[in-house]
Amino acid sequence: MNIIYTVCNRTNLAHALALADSVLQYQPDSVFYLGWVDSMPVNNLPANIRLFPVTEPAIPSWKAMQEQYFDFELLPACRPWSALEILAKHPDCEQLAFLAPTVLLKQPIDGILGNSQDMLLTPNISAPLEPSSVLDDKRILNAGMFHSGSWILKPNETTLAMLRWWASRTADRANFDLCSGMNTDQLWLNYVPVWVPQASILHHAGWHYGLNSVLNRKLVGQNGDYRVNGEPLISVDFAGLDFFDPIWSDHAALLHRNQTFKALFHEYKSVIKQKKAQFGIGGQPGFGKPVTISANRMLRNKMASGLKSLTTFIDQF
Repeated sequence: MNIIYTVCNRTNLAHALALADSVLQYQPDSVFYLGWVDSMPVNNLPANIRLFPVTEPAIPSWKAMQEQYFDFELLPACRPWSALEILAKHPDCEQLAFLAPTVLLKQPIDGILGNSQDMLLTPNISAPLEPSSVLDDKRILNAGMFHSGSWILKPNETTLAMLRWWASRTADRANFDLCSGMNTDQLWLNYVPVWVPQASILHHAGWHYGLNSVLNRKLVGQNGDYRVNGEPLISVDFAGLDFFDPIWSDHAALLHRNQTFKALFHEYKSVIKQKKAQFGIGGQPGFGKPVTISANRMLRNKMASGLKSLTTFIDQF
């Protein structure tokens, strides 16, 4: 049995439903789990989706996590816990893949997977970045070398030990606080090669194309045939574009650097709009501290940066 899962709340339920549609289309033999981190009841889900309430996993610090984390931090903090519980339910699972709700499959993934790796990681960058004021190497180091929006593992003693270690860290060290060395669940992935000697990096150009890829991978498309550096587009990630993401929303301006990516996002927004209308999605998530994200936060940040430069200049001269 192969399992693909995601973790979401009402903020990104519509996106998770779009992901489930793409899994059904391109990986029809895989079981799809939707980890639900919200109190809102979800009814009439498509038959290919298995709902997995976050209250179901045995998270010893669940109450404390709700009180500590903002709702957008709580989601990634629950990812390794959910993986452990899914694998406990399915000891016959041969391959477990996590895909963030903002990911869509565009091709089957089996063709890019090897047989010898215990875990496959997604690099945030796979080549030196083209110079840009929006994203640079230092920002990638802050975010982490590997993208937590997609990874694949074979369940065994080694990978289960890594998952248990990772979960213990996200119990209280998954805040978005770069100055304190925390970045939700993501920075802990830097340790995976230490825990899993047979871990490998997915370098296929068409795997997980997103804002992290725009500067060093060329996406083109014609008549539905999408290619990245000449390779088929396998998966695309719209993280940071349709709702607040603590890392990638700061780099949303990169969308305009690739017109094919921009066109794909335009199509994606139409699908998400339909899903939201169909399932009546709205309101604040039921778990985690509520947070209000300003719609014009990037403009405000740019103005604040300009004012800071001006005051620094005045102080000096």
